[in-house]
Amino acid sequence: MTVIREYGDAGLLVEPDGDHDQAWATAQGLAASLADDPPDGVVDVVASFRHAFVVFDPVRTDHASVEAALRARLDRAAPTRSPRTFSVPVLYGGDAGPDLADVADELGMTPEELVALHAGDTWVLRFVGSPVAALFVDVPALPAEVPRMRSPRTRIPPGSVAVSGRQSMIYPVPSPGGWRLLGRTPVTLFDLEDSDLVTYRPGDRVRFVPIEADAWDDHSGRLEPDETA
Repeated sequence: MTVIREYGDAGLLVEPDGDHDQAWATAQGLAASLADDPPDGVVDVVASFRHAFVVFDPVRTDHASVEAALRARLDRAAPTRSPRTFSVPVLYGGDAGPDLADVADELGMTPEELVALHAGDTWVLRFVGSPVAALFVDVPALPAEVPRMRSPRTRIPPGSVAVSGRQSMIYPVPSPGGWRLLGRTPVTLFDLEDSDLVTYRPGDRVRFVPIEADAWDDHSGRLEPDETA
């Protein structure tokens, strides 16, 4: 049974039951439903790999009322949307991916093998996070979890493609961080003048495509979904 816990005086944390995929799908479906049609007093919802955090206005409602609304909403079918595929060009290694060789060595493979693995399949976009709509995907093919850096970097360039655990992400803006950098993409993930900020959504698919340094400028621009026939 899905567990809903009080989280502060104006929040509830929803912990769906089921395996990884089931919990993720429930959390994302609930978040999408609340964003499209929020119950009275609900002001925000954030979904992650296994949870949904719901924020409400305590002047207008309370924990019990919001929990009842969430329970009712969980019984509804999640909104359906056909996933799209995004191809992300990546310059691996060198200055763009200073951790590639070390991570490959820790996983018992060559840098070329790690690039082939990272770019060898299409991964599920699990959630869109901060700062400014970072893109997070699962990479279950990694042979072991990749540890974060013991001393995080104080500034990571925008577009950096990184791994930690068995996940991969793209840093959309300059920021500190401890994920291991495999490469960098020339595409821009978001547009502050667009009300949606980004074109991608949880459930979409992401494919990393290796490029050479001399092709960097050819792939610049905003990240858009692949064209479908």
